[in-house]
Amino acid sequence: MNLTKLTATTMLALTLAFPTGAVFSQEREETVDQNLNQTEQNLDNVGDNLKDAGKAFGNSIENTGEAVEEGLNDAGNAIERNYNQAEEQVKQTAAEAEENINQAAEAAQAEIAETAAAIEKKSNWGWLGLLGLLGLFGLAGKSKKEVVVERRETTPLDRTYTHSK
Repeated sequence: MNLTKLTATTMLALTLAFPTGAVFSQEREETVDQNLNQTEQNLDNVGDNLKDAGKAFGNSIENTGEAVEEGLNDAGNAIERNYNQAEEQVKQTAAEAEENINQAAEAAQAEIAETAAAIEKKSNWGWLGLLGLLGLFGLAGKSKKEVVVERRETTPLDRTYTHSK
């Protein structure tokens, strides 16, 4: 009887275990299918995320290129503005220097004119002209005479010298 009980119990256990195993197995297959589906969905999401990241990276590179180009344009414009400002300052400085030179030249001319007028006022050069005319008249009235100067050789007192002619 023990054997019969054991066999019946085993049969009962197997009849309960097989459907439970099938159900468990079926649940595992559904879980595996769900996991596979979820994994596939995750892979699709990763692919989409990589595509989005690639687009974002491309946009970032494009934006960086545009920013660099814009920065270079801004730098070029700044350089041009600085050059134009410097050129204007040089022109202005040159104009001011020319004006200063003209003012200095005019002031020097005025001082020279004042000095010349003061010298002219203090000095009367007419007397020099008259003196020159008198000298010319004095020369004109004289006749030129030829003067002959005779030279003789002399002898010293302590020596006797004979002169031969």
